[in-house]
Amino acid sequence: MSVTATTSVLPTEGPERQRVAEIDDFLRRHPRHHGDGPARLVSADGEEVRVPAQLFDLLREIAAMLARGDGVAVNAISRELSTTEAAKLLGISRPSLVRLLDDAAIPAHRVGSHRRVFLRDVLDFRQRQLEERRRSYEALMRESDTLGLDDE
Repeated sequence: MSVTATTSVLPTEGPERQRVAEIDDFLRRHPRHHGDGPARLVSADGEEVRVPAQLFDLLREIAAMLARGDGVAVNAISRELSTTEAAKLLGISRPSLVRLLDDAAIPAHRVGSHRRVFLRDVLDFRQRQLEERRRSYEALMRESDTLGLDDE
């Protein structure tokens, strides 16, 4: 993908991992917006800045991963993707993506002779697919219960 920067953080151990777990717990217990306004970061000298919801949610996810002992890699992704980049992000072949574009399942536009898709449209499509899979799975489980089938 059109990566402009990659930042990686290795898993933490010992006291540092405990501190990350405390931060993870803190972030989970406190909503991004509290009664007195949005979350804020405060520097050692008292300067503070508001934390946008999007960044707060990302910090929460990163803290949870590090608290579990996982490493984290954050990549910048362009707002506009080639068909190859979009297919890679979705985990499908480029010809499969092109079919989705031809069927207008994902909006696309042309830059010269090349098709491009916006990152938001690709992520929206992926979310719709995940939701459809979840609904199908739930329907299958309900049918299984109705028929009296179980895992044994």
